Amino acid sequence: MNPNHADIVIIGGGIIGCAIAYQLSKRQVDVILIEKAARVGTEASWAGAGILTSHASTHDPYPMLCRESLALYPSLSEELKSETDIDIEFIRSGTLSVYFDETEAAGLIGLAERRVNRGFSAEVLTSKQARELEPAISEAIAGAVLFPEDGHVRNPKMVTALANGAAKYGTKFVLGNPVTGFVRENGKVVATIVNGNMIYADTFVIAAGCWTGNLTALLDKQMSVLPVKGQIVLLETIPPLFQRTIDGLGIYIVPRTDGKILLGATVEYVGYDKTTTVDGVKQMIDAAVLISPELTESAFVQTWSGLRPYYKKGPCLGYLPGHENVIMATGHFKNGILLAPITGKLIAELITSGETSISLSPFTPVCD
Repeated sequence: MNPNHADIVIIGGGIIGCAIAYQLSKRQVDVILIEKAARVGTEASWAGAGILTSHASTHDPYPMLCRESLALYPSLSEELKSETDIDIEFIRSGTLSVYFDETEAAGLIGLAERRVNRGFSAEVLTSKQARELEPAISEAIAGAVLFPEDGHVRNPKMVTALANGAAKYGTKFVLGNPVTGFVRENGKVVATIVNGNMIYADTFVIAAGCWTGNLTALLDKQMSVLPVKGQIVLLETIPPLFQRTIDGLGIYIVPRTDGKILLGATVEYVGYDKTTTVDGVKQMIDAAVLISPELTESAFVQTWSGLRPYYKKGPCLGYLPGHENVIMATGHFKNGILLAPITGKLIAELITSGETSISLSPFTPVCD
């Protein structure tokens, strides 16, 4: 086997790229994954809070995609544990969305009613009922809506598990250097250039998050996948304060199995700046304390930020216009962790059979 040739080259070693590699290699496809960092999952895939939520009440393509992906998590979690001995800590604990006033109540209760009327789950709770579920919530809340099917996952562990699983099935990893160019013959892409070396493949998958535009530009295609900064705060409470994710006042509170709590996340269009700021951290902590005054006694551990890939028609799944063997898998914005299982499955189906179990037409890539 030529070490510089594969059936598929995947560019990007985040959770999306690793999910695609895992699904392809399980289908006995020869894969090389290229990641510019020294290890996989160092950007948004590491920085996210790992929440798995799908609250929309419609049957539109994007909400349906989210639901289908969420439904894959229980079996994928067991599969990865069996194959890699890594527990990705998938927990279907539900999300409790709290509200403090009539305006917030009208929006959330209306959403809950529409969901129930359309066959989806949601439960409207009084303040007392919500506090019976989560006693650490403030007495000042007016009520809440429970979304019982939501969950969360330790996303850094999941990326590692997907990468290890892919490697077990034969995926090769080229780490530590970016793709700096493509080689074309008769207008068709035949290779990537990495550290001066050419890596050949039949098909190329670009799963590079908010760095996607740099790669499509090398193919004379302009595609705006913008970085959107999200800051996160990590706290610690012993014993744990919450059993499920709490959502409200523009933030979420995610309890982890190790007693730590994640507060997130800001939404900032500030380019590739990953600076954490006093203002961003303060906004999240202030909101969290209003939701749960007991958090004032928690230990502050650290803060960090990541860059989500925003694409105006996202997610972006399918062939790059003008290129018959270049596939895009990017632009998942806030739901990259949630959508990783279904993205891996659908892109693998597209490559191996030319057909997908869910239509990708609503997510067809469009260049600027």
